[in-house]
Amino acid sequence: MQNITTGSEDPEHDEVKVIVRAPIVALGHGREDFRECPDPVAFGYPESCLELMTLDDFHWFILRWFEGAVAAGRARCFVCNKVLDNTSGHPWDAVFVSADWHCWLVVHFDCKRYLGRDLKGRNPFEVELREPEMFDLRLTESEGQ
Repeated sequence: MQNITTGSEDPEHDEVKVIVRAPIVALGHGREDFRECPDPVAFGYPESCLELMTLDDFHWFILRWFEGAVAAGRARCFVCNKVLDNTSGHPWDAVFVSADWHCWLVVHFDCKRYLGRDLKGRNPFEVELREPEMFDLRLTESEGQ
């Protein structure tokens, strides 16, 4: 995602600034729910491995981060705004939105059909980004086998 701004009112000394950011993550649809993209290094990934990380690897990392958010009771469906959990019988999914927005968000399977409607008219530059929460992303023994 990028934002382009100009800095001066004097055309001779005008400068253009291009701000490039990683896609954002949304724990819900409220203004306070948007986070900067979690940095894999902060979660224990060695920096030397980042150059080998594929986009699929990064999607997997973000999914694990959302699983931590759901387990902590911090994630809500982007459409219906209900708190997500793994026990209610209402399965959820992490979605990467790449049209108009570039962000990851979570949504109930049943609510996905309304996602386009809820994204319409929103601008990612209108939200204030917060630091991402730190969740334990280590694999358990049963997941690693």
